[in-house]
Formats: sequence, C-alpha cells, structure tokens
Amino acid sequence: MPNQPTKPRHPAVSDIALALAQRRSDPVSKVELSLNAKGDVQISVDVSDTDPRKAADVAAVIFSDLRAKYPRENGVSTK
Repeated sequence: MPNQPTKPRHPAVSDIALALAQRRSDPVSKVELSLNAKGDVQISVDVSDTDPRKAADVAAVIFSDLRAKYPRENGVSTK
C-alpha cells in the first residue's frame, strides 16, 4: 500500500472548551457618547479592572472630563 497522507485531526468540542476556559481575557473598557432628543450628549463609561475601587476612580475621572467637555444645554443638569 502506498503511503497515504494523514488527514488533519479536527479539535474535539472538549478541546475547544478547555482552550476557551484557559484563555486569559484582559479587562475591556469602553466609552460611549450619544445625543438624546434634546441634543444633549449622553455619556456611558465602563471601566474594567480587577480592583473595583481603581475602576471606579478611573471611570469617575473620565466621566468628569467628558461632562466638562460636553455640558448640558445651558449648563443645567436634570439631576
């Protein structure tokens, strides 16, 4: 019999599940800016960190900077 090339082995579902479980995921942060019906900028800040206090501090700084850059109409807040 001639030497036949071997077919590549496809990973089993358990192999894929194990690889996903062991994968390290870095924290992901995001900032969203949108305009509401009044034309005011709505700000959403999501900061991921293993330390929740650090995440809160970073989010607060980013939010404050963006509020200063995009104040509400006439500087009036509805809060």
